[in-house]
Amino acid sequence: MKAVDLTGILNGRKKGWVALTQNYKKVVASASTLEKMDKKLENIGNPDVVLLSASNNYKGFITTA
Repeated sequence: MKAVDLTGILNGRKKGWVALTQNYKKVVASASTLEKMDKKLENIGNPDVVLLSASNNYKGFITTA
């Protein structure tokens, strides 16, 4: 898998959780806790997403598609 630059899509989100589309191109939802994220995703039909813990630095983040 090719490296993905998330700096633009995450727009300075540094706390909480972010749900991205599986192609990492769009933020589906964001929330301060996993419980709130679960409710948000449930309200929009539980789409297939990639969950990320928001951070100041994503340099070491690795995932598989």
